Amino acid sequence: MAESIYKKFLIEFKNEDLSHFNEFYEATKKSVFYNILSFIKSYETSEDILQDTYVKFLKNVKEIKHHTSILGYLIMISKNLSLDYLKKIKDNEIEDDYQIKHEEDFNQDRIILLEKLKNILKDKEYEVLVFHIYDELTFEEISSLTGTPLGTTLYRYNNAIKKAKEVLLDETY
Repeated sequence: MAESIYKKFLIEFKNEDLSHFNEFYEATKKSVFYNILSFIKSYETSEDILQDTYVKFLKNVKEIKHHTSILGYLIMISKNLSLDYLKKIKDNEIEDDYQIKHEEDFNQDRIILLEKLKNILKDKEYEVLVFHIYDELTFEEISSLTGTPLGTTLYRYNNAIKKAKEVLLDETY
């Protein structure tokens, strides 16, 4: 279809007459779609971006100059949307990689700390400390769970904290 017919469609669209939009869409979609596919490499995602391209085209139709190549304009929109999509995917992958690495580092640090605490604390002290700090149980819940009086649970926790501070502070200095 010649550019001159696209110009006629453009005039109609600017006047909010979309009666020939399907004809315009059918005439231009193949070129626009394959442009998107060349960037995206995913048929399904390319179809989504194709739809977004025409939505953006219609949204901005009144701003398009009469001398503009309509197909060129659609290609430009589709290229920009494709690049935006790829950038968004890349940014998400970088963020996900950072999050995974950060969680792995955090978990590794936690394992090392727990091993150190296990070596310096009595079994019951370690149990109370882990229940309270990592499992976020209250002292009453720990007391009930372990079948020990509340006073004993608090005593074990306080001893565990004192020992942990001494050993961990000695290691940092």
